[in-house]
Amino acid sequence: MTKNKRGVISMIHKLKDFFYREKVRWVSRFIYYLLILLLLFFMYGFNDASAGSYIYNDF
Repeated sequence: MTKNKRGVISMIHKLKDFFYREKVRWVSRFIYYLLILLLLFFMYGFNDASAGSYIYNDF
């Protein structure tokens, strides 16, 4: 095994150790769900109850 290959494998192990830490996993999940929530807000807008269509208007 060459010196460069060992360095790459060592770096991969260090990255795996970093990403399997509980704090890193918690922060990454928090950011992931926060981005989903913000994306939903931007997709559906920040309308108040009187603005936009309401599902029961036609009944």
